[in-house]
Amino acid sequence: MKILILCVSLFISFVASAESCDDIKDKDKANYCRAILTNDKVHCQKIGGNDLLNLCMGKVENDMKYCRRITTEKVKKRCENSIR
Repeated sequence: MKILILCVSLFISFVASAESCDDIKDKDKANYCRAILTNDKVHCQKIGGNDLLNLCMGKVENDMKYCRRITTEKVKKRCENSIR
């Protein structure tokens, strides 16, 4: 019974987080959200802004080379910290 409750609660939290990406008005941020949740670079490739695109690709691919392409220092640090 406890396992069933745990599985249902995990499923509900996953569905709720997936819906939250659809609620984001900014298309780039929504695609970033989807990419991080699904760990799929297809969503990253739909992002128009270079810094957010490289942040997304860096996180999904777990590759520092994308962080080096970021021009904004704050975003670059965020990318580097997420890969380490």
